[in-house]
Parts: sequence; structure tokens; C-alpha cells
Amino acid sequence: MINQQGTLKKDTPETICIKSLNKNLTKSFRNWFIGFIEGNENVFIVNRRYARFELSCFLKNESLLYYIKNKLGFGSIRKLKFLDTVIVEFFVHDDNLINCLRLIDILNGNIRCVLKNKYFYIYYNKLKVKLKKNDLLHLLPVYIENLKPITLQSSWLLGYIDSRVLFYGRWHKSKKLKEGKILYTNIIFWHLSPVLLNQIKSLLGTKPSCKVEEKKKWNLPFFRLIIDDINEKKMFFKYLSQFKLKSKKLKRFKYWSILFDLEYKYNITGKQDVVLIEKYLTKLASTIEENELNKI
Repeated sequence: MINQQGTLKKDTPETICIKSLNKNLTKSFRNWFIGFIEGNENVFIVNRRYARFELSCFLKNESLLYYIKNKLGFGSIRKLKFLDTVIVEFFVHDDNLINCLRLIDILNGNIRCVLKNKYFYIYYNKLKVKLKKNDLLHLLPVYIENLKPITLQSSWLLGYIDSRVLFYGRWHKSKKLKEGKILYTNIIFWHLSPVLLNQIKSLLGTKPSCKVEEKKKWNLPFFRLIIDDINEKKMFFKYLSQFKLKSKKLKRFKYWSILFDLEYKYNITGKQDVVLIEKYLTKLASTIEENELNKI
């Protein structure tokens, strides 16, 4: 049945047809994929001529986009040269409306970020116009406005981490040790929306002194949240031990987890293995790119 807005009511046979095309996508992958999307910036490209969904990364991380394409079973990948850098792009264009509908089926009602949901709604309405012109409006599901909560029980946060989180380990000045330094690790969340970062902050129970800070890059406002409390990092460590990272950040997390373990032991024993710390700090530093805002 068609409602007053000209779209189908939930779970009609026509809507289920689209859902059946996504039946092989696991809940774990769906949550990870949405988290990965919400960590990216401009994924919904809408203008007068077309609506387009895209994800991009550097050449060395192209395997992640091929993983997404193979899991979804649709979409295209191309390589673009920008100055001296090769950018790999996964995209779904509205010249294939069925693929766009499959994407809507995955995202509709499952987005966590207010800002991302706003752009998704613009994308949804652009496709609605094109579907109407092609007499396919009956295939479009009803738009679900509600935002899903962020929890540590799903792989959404994992996808976000694969997209937009950094792991750091370094020496920090201290009067407690004879060497004058103490091991210090943290986790940095980046995003265009401070609202989403505050949601993550509440989820991890970060102390009041931990604030979402604004940092500008290319004259654009970016926001960051730094997790440095030992108990919250332990919570984070347990989460990533349960859900395995899919990007090359897995290597960095392994180094970081060793440093965190040494830091955690110091908080109990007051002793640090300086040689071991320097060894893994060197390995961790070799995996950190110069431009931290272009991470994926």
C-alpha cells in the first residue's frame, strides 16, 4: 500500500524485495559499514543533475574499499590522481537506482550522527524525485528519522575507528621518574560534528575535564576528543579485543596495546621497562602518517 506521501508502508512485498537483495549482509558488517561511513566527511554528493554516494581513501588502503564492494555486491571503484597522491574512490551512482535503494535499505533509520542523517535525508529526497520520474517510487521505503544510539555492543564504533581514530604513544615529562619521562598513550577521535563526539564521550564515561576541542584544517572546523584516562582506555582496549579492526590501523593498535599494557602496569607497580618502551615507540612512530586528518 502507498501512503499519503507517495511511499510504501513498511514491509510491503515491494519493499521486502529490496531487503532480500541485502539478506546476506550480516548485522555486524552493516553496523561496521555505517560506522565507517559516519567517520568519513562528504559521502552524499547531491546536485541538480544526480545523487551519488562515495567513500575515498589513499592508495595503500584500497583493499578496504574492495572489501566493502565485495561485501555489498554492488558499487564501482576508480583511482584518481590528485597532485602527487593517488586517491581510490568507491561510489554508487544514481544511474543504477536498485543499488541506491539497497544502500538506503542499509542506512535508513540506522545512522547515529545528526549531521550525517541530515545529508542522508537530502540524498533520500533526491532519489525520491528520480524514482518518481521512472515510475519506481513504490520501491522506496518510508524515511525513518530516528537516530540509533551508540553502544559498545555493536561493531558501529569499530567502523568509525577504522575511518577516523588515531592511536598515540609517547614519552611525557614527569618528576616521578629519574629519567624525567613517563609513558603516555591516548586515543584521538576526529569528526566534523561535535555532537557525535560528545555521544562517544558519554558512552565511554569520560571525565569532565575531557572536552571536545575545535581544530581548524584547510579553513574547515574539525573537532577532536582525546581519551587519556587509564580506565577508559582499558574499556576501549577490551572493545577492540572483541571486535577486530579491518584497516591497517590493526597494526598500529597492536603496537599501541603493548604500550598501553606497559603504562597500565606502571600505574600498578610504578616500574617501566625503558628499553621495551623505546622499541615499540619507534615501531608505532613508523606507522603514523604526517597528515593525521587524511587517515582512513
